[in-house]
Order: sequence, then C-alpha cells, then structure tokens
Amino acid sequence: MNIRSWLLALVLIAPAALLLAFGPRGRVEIPDNRRVIRYWEKWTGVEGRAITDLVDRFNNTVGAQRGLFVEYNAVSNIEQRLLIATAGGDPPDLAGLIDSRVPQYAAQNALLPLDDLVRDAAIDLELLKPIWLELGRYDGKLYALPSTPFTIALYYNRTLFRQAGLDPDRPPQTIAELDQAVERLTRRDEQGKITQLGFTMSPAMLGWWSWVWPNFFDGRLWDGQRYALDSSAGVAAAEWIWQMRERLGRQAALDFEAAAGPIESAENPFLSGRLAMVFQGPWMANWIRNYAPSLDYAVAPFPSSTTGRRHVFASADVFVIPAGAKHPRDAMVFLAWMQRPDVLEELCKRHGKVSPFRTPRSAFFDGHPNPFVRVFDEIASSPDAFGFPGMPMWAQVEAELLNLMQTLLRGNRSPEQAIRYTQQRIDLIVNEYQHMAAKRRGEQ
Repeated sequence: MNIRSWLLALVLIAPAALLLAFGPRGRVEIPDNRRVIRYWEKWTGVEGRAITDLVDRFNNTVGAQRGLFVEYNAVSNIEQRLLIATAGGDPPDLAGLIDSRVPQYAAQNALLPLDDLVRDAAIDLELLKPIWLELGRYDGKLYALPSTPFTIALYYNRTLFRQAGLDPDRPPQTIAELDQAVERLTRRDEQGKITQLGFTMSPAMLGWWSWVWPNFFDGRLWDGQRYALDSSAGVAAAEWIWQMRERLGRQAALDFEAAAGPIESAENPFLSGRLAMVFQGPWMANWIRNYAPSLDYAVAPFPSSTTGRRHVFASADVFVIPAGAKHPRDAMVFLAWMQRPDVLEELCKRHGKVSPFRTPRSAFFDGHPNPFVRVFDEIASSPDAFGFPGMPMWAQVEAELLNLMQTLLRGNRSPEQAIRYTQQRIDLIVNEYQHMAAKRRGEQ
C-alpha cells in the first residue's frame, strides 16, 4: 500500500470507525426475531414525522408478516456520512439522497444498481413519470427511486399584475414577455431606489438554481463528455441575465437584494409584496400560508425562449441502496411497499411535493397543502423537463456556475469574457475527473 492509499484509508476509514462507534442509533425497541433494515434519511421535523409514521405502519404490517423491521435514523450531513460508512464497510441498508448526488455516488461504486432488484421486487416502473426515472439513472443503470419529487415554477403576485396593467390570468408565456413584465412591475422612488422588483435570478433572492437558465433557451449543455457552457444556449442565457441587469441598474438591484429578509419569514420579498415574480418550488405555499395568508398569487410554468416549448426543472429526493449493504433484498421489500401509489403519495403530499406517478390518484390533490399542485405535477410530464446534469463532478461545476452568475449580476466581466473564463474552469474540472477515472479503470 503506497502513501496515497494509506492517507486515503486514514481519511475514510478512521472517520468510519468513529461513525460506527458514535453514529446514528435507533430510538425504538426492536422486536425479537426480526431482521433489521437500517434506513438513514435527512428528514427531520414535519418531514421526519411523515416518514416515521410510514415506517411504523410498515413495521406493524408487512414488516411483521415478513419478519422485518425498519430502523429509521435521521442523519445530519448524510451525503458525507454515507460515503464514509460505505468506505468503512458498514453502510445502512437504505438511504435517502438528493438526485444530484446519484452520478457521483454511482461513479464511485458507492451505490448498488437497482435494475435486477426492482424487477425481482415486482416494482412497476411504468407507473412513474419518465423524468423521475431519468434522474435516478447513471451510465444506463438505475441507481435511485423517487421518494418526494418536485418541479420549479413561476409564482406571481396577481395584485401587482393588476396594478401594472397586466392580465393576472395570463402570466408571461415567453422570455420576451417576462422581460416586458419585469419592466412594468419594477418600481422606484425619487432617488432611483428600487422599491418593487419584477423578477431576479439572483441567488440572494431565492434563485437557488443558478445553472438552469440555458435550459430555458433550448439547451442541454452536458453530453456525457463536455459541459458546453459556450454553446448558443449558454451564451444566450448569459446575455439575457446581463441585459436584464443592465436595464434594472446593477447597483440598484444589488441594493434591493441586499435588503431582502430571511427566506422563510414575513420579510421574504415575495411574501411582503416587494417582489412580483419568483422561481420556486411547491413548498413556498407553506410559507405563504404561514406568513402572508391574504396574498393573491398564482403559479404557472416558467416561460421559455421559444413559443410552445415548456422547459421544466425537476428534482427529487430519492431512495438508494449503498454498495455493501447487508440486506439489500430486505430493503427492497420496504421500497416496494413505499412505491405503492397510496403510500408514496401520502409521503409526497405531507411533504408538500408532487406525485411521481403518471396518473396521480384523485385523493392526492384533495386537501393538498399547495393549491396549485396540479400545475407543478402536470409540468413534470413535459417532454422538455430536465434535471441536474448527470455529472459525477457536478458539485465542482455547480460552484463555478454560481461564480458565473455573481459575475454577470455584478458586471465584473462581459458575458463573452465570463463564459470564456468559466468554460475554461469547467473544462479543467471535467478533464481532470475523466483523466483520473481512466487511470482507475487502468486505461492509462
């Protein structure tokens, strides 16, 4: 074993030993004569209670009949701790991740492919909308099943639309119409300070997905080998962001964004009526209900540059089985039960998310916490729906794209310069990863 291998062992195995000694432990009595399925998840609070109730129901029904018992543990920093536990040889039997991490974990052989296990467990994948299966695949194999999926759409303030002379029943249909609405919905005081903003893609103002905008210009930038930020769609998106910022006034927009209150509070600028439109997920209805119950708002698909296209960002929490899990087939018994429409839709509804199924049950929509859940649910069926790029090195690339966004918003470089600089940085990241992957495979 060389020095590099010893260091890797020290970094991974030593923390794994600590994790095994002091890591997550169950809080319930495990009945005798049950095989334990260890399940790690990131959810706490309301979301944690929802999955705990379902775990208890399984344990008292199917689990009791099959001699199985799911031991649920809410684990902080689950992404890091799952890798550590897997490297240490003692991962849980089942875990919950964000779909964007699936390519990284799969490429590092930290996950079990599920294709054969799903077939043996008789899980009918045809019931699911295609986008949710796409997000769980890497290199042609299925590594994840959806738990609570969601899409992102355009929330808009109907009152502010009326005041600006815009039809509150007809939100922007294209990027050009969005630009026009932003101008009419932005208000300033006598000193030129923005008092009401039409829209912003700034990360400081709920624009959490800084990389998505080229997709709304008909672009899919990752082809499996290169992330083409310098493609026509990437350039068009950068110029759009730059030009909107120019029209708003860079410093005025930055000052407005700097004064934004906490996202989950009455000071959220959309909730306080100071931001007319925002790009957000179905959970925002919970904040509106809690902090601005009288807000007159609606939800629509986010507009695309091309008339008639409906580009939709979709993402999901997912179930995975780590490589080295001791009871993968027992975990699949629980997963097969969780993938039942009545069970999984109960979880999604309690989380305020959308249904993963092609045809949701009518009961799913009845009493859903988001009154516009049908919008979020239906757009997931769009042929233009897209998720995180299936890149094992995505975390590093995403950081560069966030820097790009900040550069465009602040005007530190022109769109051409910013694209060129960021493309060079991304190419280095991708090339280095591919070089190291080839070495691991013995190709170099």
